[in-house]
Amino acid sequence: MPVRPADREPNHSGNTVYLLRFRVVEPSSDTAPRILILEGDSKFRSTLLRFAVKGWQGAAVQSMAGDLEEVLRDADRLRSFDVLLVGCDFSKDGSSDNATLRALRAIAADPANPAVILLTRKGSEYTAVQSIKSGAFDYIPKEVAGREQVVGAIQRAMLRKGGLARRDGNVRGVLRLFGYDMRRCLATHDNVSVHVAFSAERSKEVVLKVLHRGRGSLSRDDNFDRFVDEFKMLYDLNDPAVAEIYDFRVTSHYCYIAMEYFPLGHLGTRLDSKLAPREALYFAREIARALSIIHMAGVMHRDLKPANIMLRDDRSIALIDFGISQTTHTARVEPEGSTREIAGTPYYMSPEQAAGLSSDERTDLYSLGVILYQMLTGDKPYVGTTADEILDQHRYAALPILPSELAICQPLLNKLLAKEPSQRFGSAREAIEALQQVLGEVIEAAQNDAVSALAS
Repeated sequence: MPVRPADREPNHSGNTVYLLRFRVVEPSSDTAPRILILEGDSKFRSTLLRFAVKGWQGAAVQSMAGDLEEVLRDADRLRSFDVLLVGCDFSKDGSSDNATLRALRAIAADPANPAVILLTRKGSEYTAVQSIKSGAFDYIPKEVAGREQVVGAIQRAMLRKGGLARRDGNVRGVLRLFGYDMRRCLATHDNVSVHVAFSAERSKEVVLKVLHRGRGSLSRDDNFDRFVDEFKMLYDLNDPAVAEIYDFRVTSHYCYIAMEYFPLGHLGTRLDSKLAPREALYFAREIARALSIIHMAGVMHRDLKPANIMLRDDRSIALIDFGISQTTHTARVEPEGSTREIAGTPYYMSPEQAAGLSSDERTDLYSLGVILYQMLTGDKPYVGTTADEILDQHRYAALPILPSELAICQPLLNKLLAKEPSQRFGSAREAIEALQQVLGEVIEAAQNDAVSALAS
């Protein structure tokens, strides 16, 4: 597409701003991103400008040598953008009190402000962590900031804001999936996005998990293979232990699964603080029941965590996100001692997953033990500043000890969190029985305490 000559506009501080616009079929498109580039290095700024305007037809891109603090002072102008590409040099100040990070925290405090993508120089793992904690949508070292990385980060930021949202805040029609009114984007990863949509057929909201098709054959797309495997698995299970599946379609642009929507969200939203022992054991028992169902069907989850445990109004739960799940048949045909690619979430991974070894159903029971500890105490049993530190603790650290008032749960927890799979419960059914027994003891103890209190 031809480009018009750049318009030059002075900003409020007197710096020259370059505004580039593309002529497209719909020049006033209300879904094109509005991007502001803040970068002191003129050469790198020009590179980012080229990436942005060539990566998005109809994009409105401004480029200037200012800083984040300067833009923060003009709230109206700040909110006129969808994404900020911000250069940040950590060579002089790599602390969390860095001026850019201070301004970033102020911007992130208001959801109406644009997403901020940091492009950094002289950063480290520490500055990366601090940047994300401060509210950066993405963190890209300048030495690896190629066109694919920058454009991909912008695309993910736009999807996170609402699927390339319209200027009125709605996202209807963005994906243009027949029969679905797109409401909002929940998450994105690589070329997969998850949305809430209203289904005309069912007259209710559903979740759409969408694979955005790129060029080339889908048969060569690993994400497509995982997508199909997940759909088959959930469809064949057809049990309340997992999300209900409504539809699976492949279009010229997308492949998607329509499934049950959970207005109450996931278990993680309940874990800002510890749960009452009775409630924690109840949820653990329900999770074990769901695991029993999928294990009997020959499926291991392998990424069990609070965010993958959805809550229903009737207090039942459903497991979701089987993207890295595995059939027990596949796991058991591997040679003894063979190693596997590490997959999962570090906080909830079993020792054998952390070591990259083959696993069976008992790896899910270990993850259940981690979740039970978190529900009982409000904390994760193993934490660290890096993923490797956390994984090493799963493999070698001593078992976590519950507070004395929760001692009744300690034997159960020890069995779930045993380092060796052979020392854990042999099946989810065994774990259910143990959980039910401890839950009964906790209820009985609470009743006895209540009687004692009345008598005194």
